Amino acid sequence: MLTEQKLHFLKKTELFSELEKAGLNSICNIAHEVTHPADHTIFEEGDEGDSLYLLVDGEISIIKAETEVLSFKEKGYCFGEVALIDDKPRSATIKTVTVTRLLRITRYDFYQALAREPLIGRGIFRVLNNKIRHDLEIQMSAIRKEIAQEESMRLAAEVQKSILPNEEIEHPCLTSAGYCQPANSVGGDYYDYLYLPEDRVGIFIGDVMGHGFHSAMVAAMTKSGIQTQIRFDASVPGVMKAVKRVTEEDIQAFIYMTCCYVIVHQDNRFEFVNAGHPAMLLFRAKSEEFIELESQFPPVGIALPDKNSITQYRSTEARWEPGDLLVLYSDGITEALNEDIEMYGLERLKNLLSEKQHLSTDEIRKEILADLDAYQQDESPHDDITLVIAKFL
Repeated sequence: MLTEQKLHFLKKTELFSELEKAGLNSICNIAHEVTHPADHTIFEEGDEGDSLYLLVDGEISIIKAETEVLSFKEKGYCFGEVALIDDKPRSATIKTVTVTRLLRITRYDFYQALAREPLIGRGIFRVLNNKIRHDLEIQMSAIRKEIAQEESMRLAAEVQKSILPNEEIEHPCLTSAGYCQPANSVGGDYYDYLYLPEDRVGIFIGDVMGHGFHSAMVAAMTKSGIQTQIRFDASVPGVMKAVKRVTEEDIQAFIYMTCCYVIVHQDNRFEFVNAGHPAMLLFRAKSEEFIELESQFPPVGIALPDKNSITQYRSTEARWEPGDLLVLYSDGITEALNEDIEMYGLERLKNLLSEKQHLSTDEIRKEILADLDAYQQDESPHDDITLVIAKFL
């Protein structure tokens, strides 16, 4: 910016509009032009402040508690000026939204200019008065957004809790024990027990991509879709089509779900489908061997490379015998990390199941969760943890 352009710009700012030519020249000499790219942090909340800034062109965003509360792109907008009269840390984070050009004036240079031109003080007090009003708006806006976000998360957590089964399976063929704990206040994991016609029982486990409010709502929509579907058609293709509709009709963002669906029959067989989910474990009590029921299909919501190809979900059959275990779980268990960033792993889970297979499903669940907790020590879970243990009778 040329000197004449800078003088013209400064004269139009609220801070220096009352200065005569000598005063403007003094400010012009200490106002240094800086340019920042988009998404650049000019300063962060809590930083020590020593400068004020004038917006020449571009746009800045004011962020409180990691939430954007206001943005400005008015030429001449002044920010950071409190640092000139107060040595307290910055009260907000300022980031650029677009490529942004600024004039920066340091505290030392400003005090030198103020000593020469007392009228500068009138401008700074007028700006500070307006800033008090702006800061109040920022604080109130941040508080309102924080309250709204907390309320949304609280409601999502209540919804997620409400979609989980209230009781374990009571069926002549099997007993169950389930567990679901999101990594954050809400997550995308979900499991359900389904009582089907002809004395059959179904088990569904799903893991929606990501965590948080959106994933939790997709999980709730999935439960609703499945519960409606099984009234008419509880088959594997029918239920998987219902799940697919949920992910396809969620227009807010790209989303997908890994899941398993199992239908247990009383004639010592069960049918299942695994769509991108970790392999279910079938433990044979007689031979004490594990069979890994691996994924046969891509996660629901992920399109195949061939756009003309549509996934046709179908079931696979397996046999069960009394004493056998069927274990469904999310990767939050096998991929849980300890302090050395080592994963819990499938083999550790298998070894524990083999060792504790004589216990009840509730006792096996407690043993797994206790071992997982001991393995992670003080490490916080990085993913939702979901577990369903079924024991055939």
